[in-house]
Amino acid sequence: MLLRTLLSSVVTAAALVGFGQSPGFLFFQAEAPVNRSQYKFIIEAVMNVDAQAEVFHSDDMTILQVKSPNMQGEQVYRSAITSTGIALQPGLRSAESLGINATPAVPVYVSTGNDADDLARYQAAVAEWNTAHPEQTISAIPVHLSPR
Repeated sequence: MLLRTLLSSVVTAAALVGFGQSPGFLFFQAEAPVNRSQYKFIIEAVMNVDAQAEVFHSDDMTILQVKSPNMQGEQVYRSAITSTGIALQPGLRSAESLGINATPAVPVYVSTGNDADDLARYQAAVAEWNTAHPEQTISAIPVHLSPR
């Protein structure tokens, strides 16, 4: 009985430690694109308040993502970024609004073992995709079935 209690405690502690180590993300939007030298100062300022934080940017240099396993409040990172002279829009951007967590809409062939049903399901999805995206049509023949 003591062994079960001990094992249960160890598993619970490990889960809590693992949960505590999962990173958090915040997305800020700059009023204007950030240049490379400003970006360097942003990284330094954010790391001064959270040594484990990482800062990433969007292709157009307007979205700044802060990632940290020890995520602090939004205001801590916002203050660090604005201390470098960068003007940020109010509030945060969400991953969904940026399209980060969006599932791919492009049809994917999924094999369930029933080839006829799998092909029919894939071709129906491709037909729907091609109707919705005439500028990006894809073939109704899955790659693994196409002649080489």
